Amino acid sequence: MVGCLALTVTFLPDSYQPAQELLDKLVPFQFSKRITQYHCKTCGTQMLAHCWRDGEDHSKGASWDAASGTLEKIDGLFELKGHEHVADTLDGGFADFLATFDSKTVQRWPRHFGKSEQLPARWESPDRLKIEPETTDKLHAQCKCGGVEFWVARPSERSKHAPSKWPDVLIPYPQNQQRPEGKPWWLRDNGKKYLCGVCACNSCRLDTGMEWMEWAFVPTVDVTLDKDGKVPFSRDFGTLKSYSSSEGVTRHHCGTCGASVFYFADDRAHVVDVAAALLRAPEGARAESWLEFWTQRLSYREDAMPRAESLTLAVEESLEQFGQRNHPEQQDEKR
Repeated sequence: MVGCLALTVTFLPDSYQPAQELLDKLVPFQFSKRITQYHCKTCGTQMLAHCWRDGEDHSKGASWDAASGTLEKIDGLFELKGHEHVADTLDGGFADFLATFDSKTVQRWPRHFGKSEQLPARWESPDRLKIEPETTDKLHAQCKCGGVEFWVARPSERSKHAPSKWPDVLIPYPQNQQRPEGKPWWLRDNGKKYLCGVCACNSCRLDTGMEWMEWAFVPTVDVTLDKDGKVPFSRDFGTLKSYSSSEGVTRHHCGTCGASVFYFADDRAHVVDVAAALLRAPEGARAESWLEFWTQRLSYREDAMPRAESLTLAVEESLEQFGQRNHPEQQDEKR
C-alpha cells in the first residue's frame, strides 16, 4: 500500500541489477516475503521493487520492477499488461478508472497475471455485497507498515467552515480564472461525503513514483490521531516524514514504508489532501460511502500529456464513463 489506488510498475529485464550506489540512496521495505520495495530517503518516492519468484526459496531467482511514474516518458515504450490483484480491492479500485486502452478492454486479474480467469468489467466482489456500508462516524486510515495511522470523521456542520481555495481538479488554473466564493467545495452528496480527485501533475507523479494520485479533500478539524477524536490532528506523529516539494507545498510520507500520506498547501491550510488509498473502508478501496470521486477532470492533465498521452486519454475516458454511471449530476456542474 503506497497511498495510491494503482501501483504502476514496469517489469525490467531479468538481466537488470541496480547499482549499489543507487540502492544506498533508497530505503528498503519488506512488503511481503516475495517483494522488497525501495523508496527515496528524502521525499519517499517509490523507485524500485525486488521481486523473488518464490518467497520461500530465493534460489529460484528474482527480477526488478521500476515505478513507472519515475520514467521521463512512457508513450511508445511500454505494453500495458493489465490490472492484477483486483480482488483485493473488493470494488474494482482503479481498474474502473482505466477500463480500456487503445480501444481494448484492459485485463483484470484477481491475483497474479494469468493465474486464473479474468474478472469482468465493473466487477465487484460477492463479499462486498454482504458488507453494509460503514455506519460509524470514524474511518480508520493506515499505511502498509502501520507507522502512520489516523481517523477521519464523517462530514458535519463544522466541516463546512474551512476557508480554502478551489483545487485544480474542479477549476483549472491559472489563478486569475474566476472562482466562486463561499462554497464548501470539498463536500459532496449534500454534505455527506468528501470530494476526491485524481491528479496527474508532475509533482505528485515524481513524489509518489506512480502515474496518478488520488487525493481526498478533508478539513483538518475532521482528522484526529485517535478513534475517539480526542487527540487533534498534527503534522508530527508516528513515522511521518515531511518534504517541501515546491514553494508553499509540504508533502508527508511514512519514513518506513514510503506510503504517501498528506499534501499541504499554504493557501488552503484548513483543508488537507489525504491519500485516499490509506482509508480502510470495509466496502472497498474507493471508500465510496465516504468519498465521491470527481470524474469530469483529470487534475493537471497538461503535465501528463507530453509523456503519457495514451494513458492520460484512456483514464479520462474511463473516468467520464464511471461518472456517467455513478454521478450523472457532475456533468451539470462541469466548468
